[in-house]
Amino acid sequence: MIGGFPHRYEDSFFHLALERLKRETKIELAPSIFTLGGFPVTRVPKHLATRCLAAQPDIVVLQFGASDLIVPIRRASGHSGSGLSPVQRTVSTKPPTLKSLLKWRFRALLAEMLQLPTVTPPKIYLETMIQLAQTLLAHRVIPVVVSPFVFGGSRSDRFARGCAARLQAGLSALPQAVYVEAYAALDRHPRRRMLLSDGTHLSLAGHQVVGESLFPSLKKLVEPADRSTGHSLAPSKPEVLRRAAC
Repeated sequence: MIGGFPHRYEDSFFHLALERLKRETKIELAPSIFTLGGFPVTRVPKHLATRCLAAQPDIVVLQFGASDLIVPIRRASGHSGSGLSPVQRTVSTKPPTLKSLLKWRFRALLAEMLQLPTVTPPKIYLETMIQLAQTLLAHRVIPVVVSPFVFGGSRSDRFARGCAARLQAGLSALPQAVYVEAYAALDRHPRRRMLLSDGTHLSLAGHQVVGESLFPSLKKLVEPADRSTGHSLAPSKPEVLRRAAC
């Protein structure tokens, strides 16, 4: 979703934050993107060196969770043994209808009754996210970690809420890492407005909310920390590398 899927890239929360950053600062940005559509976060570490660190970025924005913290009722056909999550590859951009909302509730009740697990265990998701941040810091790259997003299904959503809080706590041990609380920002709005009919992917309004949450963190990183001395938190021409899992 960091690339806008299933909308246009121009509608993505990252592009919206970058465009505002360009308008409100004089920093020259050189953005690049690498997405792992539908892949769980556990597949990311092996790609970090070639797809991310090789570009020598100054700032890396990480956002994973939709493919990991969702509680599937059953595996999507054709994904067995592939390592892919059951997040749909073909997603309608239509807003939720009453039928959609009822479907979210029915699936959530069934998942609760069967005590179904998430695609990636929350413990593994959190450990991997912290590991990615630590690796970036070891290479003198500033990680900007965006929290999981909300879900339409209540069981998936509860896991996302818990992981958002635990991710923030875990990153507090890494002072140079930046945490963006997107879950809370989305949670202030009705799910039917923030999500598409599948209950997983962000609506256009959802992307706008996340973009507004991400922007202040990026602006703080690229603006001079002390205007009297001209010191900056980041190099004058940071490369912002975007990574995503869905």
